[in-house]
Amino acid sequence: MPIGSVFENNRTQAVRLPAETRFPANVKRVHVRVKGTERILSPAGHAWDSFFLEGSDASEDFMADRPDQQQPDREPL
Repeated sequence: MPIGSVFENNRTQAVRLPAETRFPANVKRVHVRVKGTERILSPAGHAWDSFFLEGSDASEDFMADRPDQQQPDREPL
């Protein structure tokens, strides 16, 4: 597992990523999620990109057994 380094830069903590783990050049901002002592970095504004770019479509029988919803009777206007 690649290891980066943490350092101080102008009284701000920064992380230096190893070359093989760097973000693409177009990523300028990241979300930081805190889970216990872990910090998880994700490109900001790209939350759904990986989901849609993976190319995995739903299976042919996706929601095939889903019953149709019945519309409730309404009072006429």
